[in-house]
Amino acid sequence: MNTTWSRPTKYIVGVGLVLFGIFILNLSRLVIPLLVVAALIAVIVRPVILWLESRVHLPRGLAVGLVYLGLAILAPLVVLLLLPTISDAFVYVSNLDYESILQGAEDWLRSTLIIIKVTQLPVAGLDAYVDRAVDTLIEALQPFSPTAAVPPSFDAILQPLSSALMSVVQTGANLVGTVISQAVKIGFIFLASIYISLEAHTYRDTLLQTAPAAYRPEISILLDRIERVWNAFFHGELILMLVVGGMTTIGLAALGVPGALYLGIIAGLLEIIPNLGPIIAAVPAVIVALIQGSVYLPISHLAFAGLIILFYILVQQVEDKLIVPRVLGATLELSPLIVMTGIVIGVSVGGILGALLATPVIATGREVLHYIYRKMLGQEPLQSEDISPESGTPPSGNWLSSLFAEFQRRVRSRSTESRQDSGEE
Repeated sequence: MNTTWSRPTKYIVGVGLVLFGIFILNLSRLVIPLLVVAALIAVIVRPVILWLESRVHLPRGLAVGLVYLGLAILAPLVVLLLLPTISDAFVYVSNLDYESILQGAEDWLRSTLIIIKVTQLPVAGLDAYVDRAVDTLIEALQPFSPTAAVPPSFDAILQPLSSALMSVVQTGANLVGTVISQAVKIGFIFLASIYISLEAHTYRDTLLQTAPAAYRPEISILLDRIERVWNAFFHGELILMLVVGGMTTIGLAALGVPGALYLGIIAGLLEIIPNLGPIIAAVPAVIVALIQGSVYLPISHLAFAGLIILFYILVQQVEDKLIVPRVLGATLELSPLIVMTGIVIGVSVGGILGALLATPVIATGREVLHYIYRKMLGQEPLQSEDISPESGTPPSGNWLSSLFAEFQRRVRSRSTESRQDSGEE
């Protein structure tokens, strides 16, 4: 008896499986973000587990247990040590006197409008039109006059007090529920990450076994490239956060910016958002320069703000030209427009987590599309020997020396060009 399925039966079963998968994803939409976070933790600690397996020759289960035991001990200590400083940094930025900046801008705009109104234009009709427009803008800038205060009645006082008491009780109940809920989520993420680390080696084998035997070597290479993308992103971004945060702190302190440490912490943390993070980090530093000026430099606040802008541009150039190529490698070389578009889409889809994962997801998609493109053109996919070390994450102990060598090379090339120019003259 022939039990082979016909082509229509295969199509029907395939469509049914796809619809069933969509249904399952819809049911687990609340758990998927937790699994994503657990998988990210497993990706971050994976090099340590592999090192313990290959160098120390520990069994995989023991290596995973030691790594997560250390994570469970060190993570709360790091949070307790760093959280107060990070919190102080955000409090410092949030407590800046933004009102004085707005008031100064309003005064400057009002005085500019008055100067424009006083200036006589050669065309009479245009002059009258400009005067009316200026009068409208000046009137819009006038502060609202305070209304006369009316003493509230006893009922008007009692009602807010009772509402406030009920709000306190409800807030306390919500707080207890939130704490329990977050504790359950953290426990689930931790346990899920342990299981992912224990079974990570089986996922790759299972995926390869589902592919036809002829395609397994090239799919294995594709998986290697995707793994390089995610390793480059997480470990490279950690190094970038430390380096850029340290550079910004030292540079701002040398320029005499108040709160240089806090502004450096903000710059380091925002480095996790490619392209947009450095721009956002420069805003509070410029505001501090406009409000407080420099502790050392005898220049105006406006000139000092311009100097701070130039400093952040310099840091961004050093990061783009020297640090990023050595730390992140070529796997994450993406157009800034594509990255910013991906971040906006990621925020709309997955919030903060979507924004953070936009860059590696785009880079992964590029690798997959590159493989599909070569197959569609009838070309051989990328061979294993074509994957150079520069396409992935540089060795952790090698990136600093590589960065210094690149800096020396650029300095020597500049000096050679200068000598050649002087010789031609």
